[in-house]
Amino acid sequence: MTFTADEARLFVALQRPWPLTERPLRTLAENLGTTEAALLNFITRLRAKGLVRRIGGVFDGRRLGAVSSLFALCLRGPEADAAAARLAEAPGVTHIYLRGWPKGVVSGELSAEAYRDYPSLWYTLTAPANRFRKACAPFADLNPIPFPALKRYKIDVILGAEAEAHTPLPLAPMPTDPVPVIPPDGPGRALIHRYQDDTDRPEAPFRPEDLPTLRAWQADGRLRRFALLPYHHSAGFTANGMCCWPVAESALDRFGARLAAEPSVTHCYARPAAPNFPFTLYAMIHRHSWEEGIATFRELTRKVGLPTTGRILFSLKEYKKTSPRLFDEA
Repeated sequence: MTFTADEARLFVALQRPWPLTERPLRTLAENLGTTEAALLNFITRLRAKGLVRRIGGVFDGRRLGAVSSLFALCLRGPEADAAAARLAEAPGVTHIYLRGWPKGVVSGELSAEAYRDYPSLWYTLTAPANRFRKACAPFADLNPIPFPALKRYKIDVILGAEAEAHTPLPLAPMPTDPVPVIPPDGPGRALIHRYQDDTDRPEAPFRPEDLPTLRAWQADGRLRRFALLPYHHSAGFTANGMCCWPVAESALDRFGARLAAEPSVTHCYARPAAPNFPFTLYAMIHRHSWEEGIATFRELTRKVGLPTTGRILFSLKEYKKTSPRLFDEA
Protein backbone atom coordinates (compact mmCIF):
# COMPACT_ATOMS: atom_id res chain seq x y z
CA MET A 1 0.00 0.00 0.00
CA THR A 2 1.43 3.35 -1.05
CA PHE A 3 0.74 6.15 1.40
CA THR A 4 0.20 9.80 0.70
CA ALA A 5 2.09 12.16 3.01
CA ASP A 6 -1.03 12.59 5.14
CA GLU A 7 -1.73 8.84 5.29
CA ALA A 8 1.88 8.19 6.34
CA ARG A 9 1.35 10.64 9.20
CA LEU A 10 -1.83 8.85 10.29
CA PHE A 11 -0.18 5.41 10.01
CA VAL A 12 2.55 6.47 12.42
CA ALA A 13 0.09 8.18 14.80
CA LEU A 14 -2.02 5.02 15.05
CA GLN A 15 1.06 3.04 16.14
CA ARG A 16 1.78 5.43 18.98
CA PRO A 17 -0.10 5.18 22.31
CA TRP A 18 -3.80 5.84 21.85
CA PRO A 19 -5.50 8.18 24.31
CA LEU A 20 -7.06 6.19 27.15
CA THR A 21 -10.50 7.68 26.70
CA GLU A 22 -13.87 6.17 25.91
CA ARG A 23 -13.56 7.34 22.28
CA PRO A 24 -9.79 7.27 21.69
CA LEU A 25 -9.99 7.80 17.93
CA ARG A 26 -12.14 10.88 18.43
CA THR A 27 -9.53 12.32 20.79
CA LEU A 28 -6.72 11.30 18.44
CA ALA A 29 -8.52 12.79 15.43
CA GLU A 30 -8.86 16.14 17.18
CA ASN A 31 -5.10 16.19 17.79
CA LEU A 32 -4.39 15.24 14.15
CA GLY A 33 -6.81 17.69 12.56
CA THR A 34 -9.07 15.02 11.09
CA THR A 35 -12.24 13.15 12.10
CA GLU A 36 -13.02 9.92 13.91
CA ALA A 37 -14.83 8.66 10.79
CA ALA A 38 -11.75 9.33 8.65
CA LEU A 39 -9.52 7.38 11.04
CA LEU A 40 -11.96 4.46 11.12
CA ASN A 41 -12.11 4.42 7.34
CA PHE A 42 -8.30 4.46 7.17
CA ILE A 43 -8.08 1.53 9.62
CA THR A 44 -10.60 -0.43 7.51
CA ARG A 45 -8.41 0.15 4.44
CA LEU A 46 -5.29 -0.93 6.34
CA ARG A 47 -7.02 -4.15 7.43
CA ALA A 48 -8.17 -4.85 3.85
CA LYS A 49 -4.57 -4.54 2.68
CA GLY A 50 -3.35 -6.93 5.40
CA LEU A 51 -1.34 -4.29 7.24
CA VAL A 52 -2.93 -4.69 10.69
CA ARG A 53 -1.61 -7.45 12.95
CA ARG A 54 -3.82 -6.31 15.81
CA ILE A 55 -5.14 -3.29 17.66
CA GLY A 56 -4.70 -3.89 21.35
CA GLY A 57 -2.64 -3.53 24.48
CA VAL A 58 1.12 -4.01 24.60
CA PHE A 59 1.90 -5.06 28.15
CA ASP A 60 5.31 -5.21 29.82
CA GLY A 61 5.40 -8.84 30.85
CA ARG A 62 8.54 -8.31 32.90
CA ARG A 63 6.71 -5.91 35.23
CA LEU A 64 3.79 -8.33 35.48
CA GLY A 65 5.86 -11.36 36.53
CA ALA A 66 6.56 -12.99 33.18
CA VAL A 67 9.99 -14.00 31.91
CA SER A 68 11.08 -13.81 28.29
CA SER A 69 14.28 -14.84 26.56
CA LEU A 70 15.76 -15.01 23.10
CA PHE A 71 17.22 -18.39 22.11
CA ALA A 72 19.21 -19.57 19.11
CA LEU A 73 19.85 -22.94 17.46
CA CYS A 74 22.71 -23.97 15.19
CA LEU A 75 20.45 -25.67 12.64
CA ARG A 76 19.93 -25.18 8.91
CA GLY A 77 17.91 -26.59 6.06
CA PRO A 78 15.35 -29.34 6.83
CA GLU A 79 16.58 -29.61 10.44
CA ALA A 80 15.80 -25.92 11.01
CA ASP A 81 12.37 -26.31 9.39
CA ALA A 82 11.56 -29.33 11.60
CA ALA A 83 12.69 -27.56 14.77
CA ALA A 84 10.70 -24.46 13.85
CA ALA A 85 7.57 -26.59 13.35
CA ARG A 86 8.00 -28.02 16.86
CA LEU A 87 8.62 -24.64 18.40
CA ALA A 88 5.67 -23.03 16.64
CA GLU A 89 3.25 -25.36 18.44
CA ALA A 90 4.25 -23.97 21.84
CA PRO A 91 1.99 -21.04 22.84
CA GLY A 92 4.84 -19.41 24.77
CA VAL A 93 7.00 -19.19 21.64
CA THR A 94 6.06 -15.91 19.97
CA HIS A 95 8.76 -15.30 17.33
CA ILE A 96 10.73 -17.75 15.18
CA TYR A 97 13.09 -16.58 12.45
CA LEU A 98 15.80 -17.97 10.24
CA ARG A 99 18.48 -15.28 10.44
CA GLY A 100 21.68 -14.79 8.51
CA TRP A 101 22.98 -13.25 5.32
CA PRO A 102 20.90 -13.11 2.11
CA LYS A 103 22.09 -15.30 -0.75
CA GLY A 104 23.89 -13.58 -3.56
CA VAL A 105 24.55 -10.38 -1.61
CA VAL A 106 28.17 -9.38 -1.08
CA SER A 107 29.10 -6.13 0.61
CA GLY A 108 32.72 -5.68 1.57
CA GLU A 109 33.62 -7.91 4.48
CA LEU A 110 30.02 -9.05 4.83
CA SER A 111 29.07 -12.23 2.98
CA ALA A 112 27.39 -15.59 3.62
CA GLU A 113 30.79 -17.13 4.38
CA ALA A 114 31.30 -14.84 7.39
CA TYR A 115 28.01 -16.14 8.87
CA ARG A 116 28.58 -19.85 8.41
CA ASP A 117 29.31 -20.65 12.06
CA TYR A 118 26.71 -18.37 13.65
CA PRO A 119 23.41 -19.70 15.08
CA SER A 120 20.74 -19.45 12.41
CA LEU A 121 17.35 -20.31 13.96
CA TRP A 122 16.25 -17.74 16.54
CA TYR A 123 13.16 -17.80 18.74
CA THR A 124 11.63 -15.98 21.70
CA LEU A 125 9.84 -17.73 24.55
CA THR A 126 7.72 -16.01 27.20
CA ALA A 127 6.07 -17.58 30.26
CA PRO A 128 5.18 -16.72 33.86
CA ALA A 129 8.32 -16.80 36.01
CA ASN A 130 7.19 -19.86 37.96
CA ARG A 131 6.59 -21.83 34.75
CA PHE A 132 9.42 -20.56 32.56
CA ARG A 133 11.76 -23.54 33.04
CA LYS A 134 8.92 -25.96 32.42
CA ALA A 135 8.06 -24.09 29.19
CA CYS A 136 11.68 -24.38 28.01
CA ALA A 137 12.09 -28.06 28.90
CA PRO A 138 10.46 -29.64 25.78
CA PHE A 139 13.18 -28.12 23.58
CA ALA A 140 16.23 -29.03 25.67
CA ASP A 141 17.22 -31.72 23.15
CA LEU A 142 17.73 -29.00 20.53
CA ASN A 143 20.55 -27.51 22.63
CA PRO A 144 19.31 -23.93 22.46
CA ILE A 145 21.71 -21.12 23.33
CA PRO A 146 20.03 -18.59 25.66
CA PHE A 147 20.44 -14.89 24.98
CA PRO A 148 18.33 -13.23 27.70
CA ALA A 149 18.08 -9.46 27.79
CA LEU A 150 20.44 -8.31 30.54
CA LYS A 151 19.41 -4.68 30.02
CA ARG A 152 16.79 -3.00 27.87
CA TYR A 153 17.57 0.35 26.34
CA LYS A 154 14.65 0.74 23.92
CA ILE A 155 11.42 -0.87 22.77
CA ASP A 156 9.73 1.44 20.27
CA VAL A 157 8.35 -0.36 17.23
CA ILE A 158 6.94 2.55 15.24
CA LEU A 159 7.28 1.92 11.51
CA GLY A 160 7.31 4.56 8.81
CA ALA A 161 9.60 7.27 7.48
CA GLU A 162 7.51 9.92 9.20
CA ALA A 163 8.30 8.28 12.55
CA GLU A 164 12.02 8.57 11.93
CA ALA A 165 11.78 12.24 11.02
CA HIS A 166 10.71 13.18 14.54
CA THR A 167 11.93 12.58 18.04
CA PRO A 168 10.51 9.23 19.22
CA LEU A 169 7.63 9.53 21.64
CA PRO A 170 8.51 7.88 24.97
CA LEU A 171 6.23 4.90 25.45
CA ALA A 172 7.10 4.25 29.08
CA PRO A 173 10.11 4.53 31.36
CA MET A 174 12.70 1.98 30.23
CA PRO A 175 15.03 1.45 33.22
CA THR A 176 18.03 -0.78 32.77
CA ASP A 177 18.02 -1.99 36.36
CA PRO A 178 15.65 -4.61 37.80
CA VAL A 179 12.12 -3.24 37.97
CA PRO A 180 9.43 -3.85 40.58
CA VAL A 181 7.34 -6.87 39.65
CA ILE A 182 3.63 -6.56 40.31
CA PRO A 183 1.90 -9.87 39.48
CA PRO A 184 -1.71 -9.19 38.50
CA ASP A 185 -4.53 -10.34 40.72
CA GLY A 186 -7.72 -11.90 39.34
CA PRO A 187 -9.20 -8.63 38.05
CA GLY A 188 -5.81 -7.67 36.64
CA ARG A 189 -5.56 -10.92 34.69
CA ALA A 190 -9.07 -10.40 33.37
CA LEU A 191 -8.00 -6.93 32.24
CA ILE A 192 -5.01 -8.36 30.37
CA HIS A 193 -7.18 -11.01 28.71
CA ARG A 194 -9.61 -8.33 27.52
CA TYR A 195 -7.01 -6.14 25.87
CA GLN A 196 -4.16 -8.36 24.66
CA ASP A 197 -6.04 -9.51 21.54
CA ASP A 198 -7.27 -7.62 18.49
CA THR A 199 -10.33 -5.45 19.02
CA ASP A 200 -13.19 -5.31 16.53
CA ARG A 201 -14.35 -1.97 17.97
CA PRO A 202 -11.45 0.47 17.61
CA GLU A 203 -13.82 3.41 17.99
CA ALA A 204 -14.74 2.27 21.54
CA PRO A 205 -12.29 -0.47 22.61
CA PHE A 206 -12.38 0.12 26.38
CA ARG A 207 -14.83 -0.61 29.12
CA PRO A 208 -15.27 2.71 30.95
CA GLU A 209 -14.69 1.02 34.31
CA ASP A 210 -11.29 -0.27 33.07
CA LEU A 211 -9.89 3.13 32.14
CA PRO A 212 -8.61 4.17 35.60
CA THR A 213 -6.63 0.90 35.89
CA LEU A 214 -5.32 1.15 32.32
CA ARG A 215 -4.14 4.71 32.98
CA ALA A 216 -2.42 3.66 36.20
CA TRP A 217 -0.73 0.76 34.42
CA GLN A 218 0.43 3.03 31.61
CA ALA A 219 1.83 5.49 34.16
CA ASP A 220 3.93 2.81 35.91
CA GLY A 221 4.91 0.95 32.73
CA ARG A 222 2.84 -2.21 33.04
CA LEU A 223 0.93 -1.09 29.93
CA ARG A 224 3.42 0.19 27.37
CA ARG A 225 0.71 1.33 24.96
CA PHE A 226 -2.62 0.51 23.40
CA ALA A 227 -2.18 0.96 19.65
CA LEU A 228 -2.23 -0.45 16.15
CA LEU A 229 0.50 -3.03 15.52
CA PRO A 230 1.28 -3.50 11.80
CA TYR A 231 2.65 -6.41 9.81
CA HIS A 232 6.18 -5.37 8.88
CA HIS A 233 6.31 -7.14 5.52
CA SER A 234 2.91 -5.93 4.39
CA ALA A 235 3.98 -2.38 5.22
CA GLY A 236 7.00 -2.78 2.94
CA PHE A 237 9.65 -3.41 5.60
CA THR A 238 11.00 -6.61 4.11
CA ALA A 239 14.64 -6.31 5.26
CA ASN A 240 14.55 -6.65 9.03
CA GLY A 241 17.95 -6.89 10.63
CA MET A 242 19.29 -7.86 14.04
CA CYS A 243 22.44 -5.75 14.41
CA CYS A 244 25.03 -7.02 16.89
CA TRP A 245 28.32 -5.61 18.14
CA PRO A 246 30.97 -6.88 20.59
CA VAL A 247 30.96 -4.24 23.34
CA ALA A 248 32.73 -4.50 26.68
CA GLU A 249 30.44 -4.68 29.71
CA SER A 250 31.79 -1.40 31.07
CA ALA A 251 30.76 0.41 27.87
CA LEU A 252 27.33 -1.16 27.29
CA ASP A 253 25.28 1.55 28.97
CA ARG A 254 27.11 4.33 27.15
CA PHE A 255 26.74 2.78 23.71
CA GLY A 256 23.27 1.42 24.46
CA ALA A 257 22.01 4.93 25.24
CA ARG A 258 23.53 6.31 22.03
CA LEU A 259 22.11 3.51 19.93
CA ALA A 260 18.64 3.79 21.48
CA ALA A 261 18.57 7.48 20.55
CA GLU A 262 18.76 6.62 16.84
CA PRO A 263 15.27 6.80 15.21
CA SER A 264 15.98 3.84 12.91
CA VAL A 265 16.45 1.54 15.93
CA THR A 266 13.24 -0.06 17.23
CA HIS A 267 14.73 -2.35 19.92
CA CYS A 268 18.01 -2.17 21.79
CA TYR A 269 19.28 -4.71 24.35
CA ALA A 270 22.39 -5.92 26.13
CA ARG A 271 22.72 -9.70 25.94
CA PRO A 272 25.38 -12.23 26.99
CA ALA A 273 28.02 -13.34 24.51
CA ALA A 274 28.33 -16.98 23.45
CA PRO A 275 31.45 -18.86 22.23
CA ASN A 276 30.19 -18.90 18.63
CA PHE A 277 28.43 -15.53 18.84
CA PRO A 278 30.65 -12.98 20.68
CA PHE A 279 28.23 -10.04 20.55
CA THR A 280 26.73 -8.18 23.51
CA LEU A 281 24.84 -5.14 22.16
CA TYR A 282 21.81 -5.77 19.92
CA ALA A 283 19.58 -3.43 17.90
CA MET A 284 16.71 -4.20 15.54
CA ILE A 285 16.15 -2.20 12.37
CA HIS A 286 13.38 -2.51 9.76
CA ARG A 287 14.21 -1.40 6.21
CA HIS A 288 12.83 -1.76 2.69
CA SER A 289 15.76 -3.62 1.08
CA TRP A 290 18.93 -5.54 1.91
CA GLU A 291 21.01 -2.64 0.63
CA GLU A 292 19.16 -0.13 2.80
CA GLY A 293 19.58 -2.41 5.82
CA ILE A 294 23.33 -2.77 5.23
CA ALA A 295 23.69 0.98 4.80
CA THR A 296 21.75 1.65 8.03
CA PHE A 297 23.85 -0.89 9.94
CA ARG A 298 27.07 0.73 8.75
CA GLU A 299 25.77 4.21 9.51
CA LEU A 300 24.83 3.17 13.05
CA THR A 301 28.28 1.65 13.53
CA ARG A 302 29.96 4.85 12.35
CA LYS A 303 27.70 7.37 14.03
CA VAL A 304 27.57 5.66 17.44
CA GLY A 305 31.26 4.73 17.33
CA LEU A 306 30.70 0.98 17.65
CA PRO A 307 33.27 -1.73 16.81
CA THR A 308 33.58 -2.39 13.09
CA THR A 309 33.56 -6.14 13.82
CA GLY A 310 29.79 -6.08 14.35
CA ARG A 311 27.37 -8.05 12.20
CA ILE A 312 23.81 -7.69 10.92
CA LEU A 313 21.68 -10.85 10.73
CA PHE A 314 18.73 -10.42 8.42
CA SER A 315 15.43 -12.24 8.95
CA LEU A 316 15.49 -14.60 5.97
CA LYS A 317 12.40 -16.61 6.86
CA GLU A 318 9.59 -15.98 9.32
CA TYR A 319 8.07 -19.12 10.84
CA LYS A 320 5.98 -17.46 13.54
CA LYS A 321 5.27 -14.00 14.86
CA THR A 322 2.62 -13.35 17.48
CA SER A 323 2.23 -11.15 20.54
CA PRO A 324 2.79 -12.84 23.90
CA ARG A 325 -0.40 -14.04 25.55
CA LEU A 326 0.16 -13.29 29.19
CA PHE A 327 -1.38 -15.37 31.97
CA ASP A 328 -3.45 -17.42 29.57
CA GLU A 329 -3.61 -20.78 31.30
CA ALA A 330 -5.32 -22.30 28.28
